[in-house]
Amino acid sequence: MEKQDDLFDWKHLTLWRISSSANIFSLIVVAIYMLAAIGQGFQYNTFAQNQYQTNLMGLFSKAPFYIFDFPLQIAKTLMQGLIYYLVLKGVALGLKMIVETDINYREKKIEEGEE
Repeated sequence: MEKQDDLFDWKHLTLWRISSSANIFSLIVVAIYMLAAIGQGFQYNTFAQNQYQTNLMGLFSKAPFYIFDFPLQIAKTLMQGLIYYLVLKGVALGLKMIVETDINYREKKIEEGEE
């Protein structure tokens, strides 16, 4: 059992911390991009008030191009956030898998050496 403590060394701990940080940061990124998508709606509303002296629905009636542009810009922002989230989650899961695989191989070598 004393050799069990040697399995988790500083390299594993560093990778584990990076993995945990990437996991936490992925949630922060999603929240930021969701707020950015909401902010996109406020930007269009402000644009409508400044440019056309109307609200968002009035902008759509006066400039129909924005009917297509508005949801596409929000979708673009959300997709960027989703991509960053998936990349960070992939990094986090990949690093955890590396650590767990290495620990499992070390345990297997120790068990085979004992038998």
